[in-house]
Amino acid sequence: MRWIIGWAIGWAVLGCGDDDGGPVDTAGEDVAAFEDGAEDASAGDDAPATDDAPPAEDAAETTDHVGPGEPDECLAPGADWVFCSSFEEGDFGVWDDYDGNPPETNVLLEDPGPAGLAGNHVARLRVPPGRGGADLVKVLPGEYDRLYARWYVRWEPGYDFDAPNHGGGLHAGSRDYLGRSDYRPDGTDWFGAWLEPVAIPAYGHVLNVYSYYRGMYMDCADPSGSCWGDHFPCMVDEGATYCERPEHRETTVPPDLETGRWYCLELLVDGGTPSATEAGAGGTLDWWIDGLEIGPWTPLWFRTTAELRLTILWLSLFHHEEHSVEGLYLDNVVVGTSRIGCLGD
Repeated sequence: MRWIIGWAIGWAVLGCGDDDGGPVDTAGEDVAAFEDGAEDASAGDDAPATDDAPPAEDAAETTDHVGPGEPDECLAPGADWVFCSSFEEGDFGVWDDYDGNPPETNVLLEDPGPAGLAGNHVARLRVPPGRGGADLVKVLPGEYDRLYARWYVRWEPGYDFDAPNHGGGLHAGSRDYLGRSDYRPDGTDWFGAWLEPVAIPAYGHVLNVYSYYRGMYMDCADPSGSCWGDHFPCMVDEGATYCERPEHRETTVPPDLETGRWYCLELLVDGGTPSATEAGAGGTLDWWIDGLEIGPWTPLWFRTTAELRLTILWLSLFHHEEHSVEGLYLDNVVVGTSRIGCLGD
């Protein structure tokens, strides 16, 4: 297991998993497969149909949606939404997890949620003791060059932000690659971006995007050629080793996270024009917390072929080692081709 100065930044070099099948040990790095514990990662997972809808023109423009006081915003979806779950379905049937979302990790609870509504329901993810994870996987109805995802998260009181962890976000490519780590994708297979907490001594516990993609560079110095994900914004050092490119450093510092309150999280991933070299790349990452924009970062080299497109929403909680019993709550999940915005926007 690789560590850099102190625990607060040491977890940054860890991968989040290899595939759907189980733990593996690659290049001396103990990594976990935790997407669903599937016996067959390809079973029942046909390739999604292609969606030809054009990308949104204006990333800052939000779409209309049901505001606070409504029981389920999914009853009145935006025209450009491709998936919505407010956890009012009564079960996890709209999700595509191979493990069926076992009750020891995934539970639907009655909770007022971010809008403070009586009778509202949320999903709770908790991870059993030791190394492992809990997640929600949605194979989207099409394949997309550019997507926005918005979800609400509330870390339970008692949640330990210092425990090594990974989060969730958007994935491009086959489901077989979901949760892979320890190597740089080749531009034809997959890329992904996940919002997750990190401990930074100067700032506390803040969110960042952890991303695997063709042009990743921040932690690729391993003698065996292994790579671990890039961070956006890169705050783990002052540019000496990991944060070498100033354009990937923080311009807006994310807020210090608290337990027991709801946060509106938004993520944009745009694969950009496929390019054989980094010089022609045009990919974009951006994210918001309670409407505060932390990015964007562009151009990023995500892919070399137009056939590699966004296919999966993956909301997860993974721990590398011991951690708190408490996990997190999720609510009001939307994926769309334009920015969704927070409730009440």
